[in-house]
Amino acid sequence: MKKMMTPAYGSILLLCSLSTLAQSDSQPITDKSAITFEPDLQRAEQQLDAYDSAINALEASPVHKRDEQEIEQQIENLVYAKKFHQEINGLPMFTFLGGPAYTPEQGILVAAGGLYSFKTNREQQALQRSSVSLFLVGNAVDNEFGYGLRAKHNLFWNNDDIQFIGMWNAGMQTKHYWGIGYYNAQQYELGSDTKQNVLSTTYESNLNFRLYDEWFIGPAIRLNYYDPQNDSPANAIKDDENYLAFADKPFTFGLGAALQYDSRDVAVNAWQGQYAKLQYVVFDQLIGSQSDYQKLDIQYRFYHSIAKGNVIATYAAYQQAWGEIPYYDMPTLGGAMSMRGFYQGQYRDQTTAEFTTEYRHTFKRGNGELSNHGATIWTGIGSIAPTAKQLSEHLLLSYGVGYRYEVQPRMNVRLDLGFSEHGMAFYFNFTEAF
Repeated sequence: MKKMMTPAYGSILLLCSLSTLAQSDSQPITDKSAITFEPDLQRAEQQLDAYDSAINALEASPVHKRDEQEIEQQIENLVYAKKFHQEINGLPMFTFLGGPAYTPEQGILVAAGGLYSFKTNREQQALQRSSVSLFLVGNAVDNEFGYGLRAKHNLFWNNDDIQFIGMWNAGMQTKHYWGIGYYNAQQYELGSDTKQNVLSTTYESNLNFRLYDEWFIGPAIRLNYYDPQNDSPANAIKDDENYLAFADKPFTFGLGAALQYDSRDVAVNAWQGQYAKLQYVVFDQLIGSQSDYQKLDIQYRFYHSIAKGNVIATYAAYQQAWGEIPYYDMPTLGGAMSMRGFYQGQYRDQTTAEFTTEYRHTFKRGNGELSNHGATIWTGIGSIAPTAKQLSEHLLLSYGVGYRYEVQPRMNVRLDLGFSEHGMAFYFNFTEAF
């Protein structure tokens, strides 16, 4: 008579089998300190497959209730170890993300896309992972629908000696314009008075070459196409002098250069180091721009780890523009990357300044290692004015909290809830705000 296997006996047999496999080379390592770089790419990929096989075997095994927690812990250990194996061996990773979101500017959003990261040379251990993300976005606000594409690239070569950083946005979206200056931003509430439907494309990128030590230099490109589609402009827009002056000049193109100092450990999510940038871009009809103006951008960022998984990050920025500056490319405050809690573009003028401090906390697992989950709190002050001397006249305050989930090594999905005198705003994004 054939003896039947009970669930408890089956789980014990599975655990014994895994214990036996642990003595062989094929069993995945879960101790991060024992995971090392494998020079042979084929063998590194085989080891990656072994993690998947072990995880699948545990998930498919019959488990008695009393063994469920232990099996779940083993699966979790394998998942974290697998990600570290991919990181230390420079193996490519792809993450698909999609779902609903909301912002005050664009209403209900549905986004779908992914993040792909890799190393341009897996044998260079200190080389940062390159990443490319692309999202398709649809939104609905006030019974109007919009669509858009958002892409970012952070590419690194030759021990980070060459860096190509850029961002592209395009689509037909609902946007808002309050006018130029502090008082116009205060005069109108977000809504029908500020709304416009805009066909737009923006692209900005920097190609950086290591000059010496942590110093970099290289060209900068800026491109804007901003074409409102409304037959009847809203109240805040229809009589605005700058809007009328640039109604038939939707395209600007600029070339410039940037000098940067960068000692951050990881550019997209630094735990330690400093970053400073001095950038000057010229928009001129000689290179195809429909408007002639110049923009200066000065930034400073500082990161300090006060303990494992606990980082203080600070951001200071100053922007100034000269010439015939179109309203759609003026220095601004607000949005997902600047003074979160203020609506993007509500505050714009020829000069802007801001300072933000953020505390970033990564939660730990039961074994003391960092988990995929984190939280942040921040506060910032900023100002806009026609000239630098007037920046102290009107100060703006923003603050908020956020949740972080690490989808790939040092690359987070960011959910932020920001607050300002105008209310609150929710943001969904990849990578940190700074």
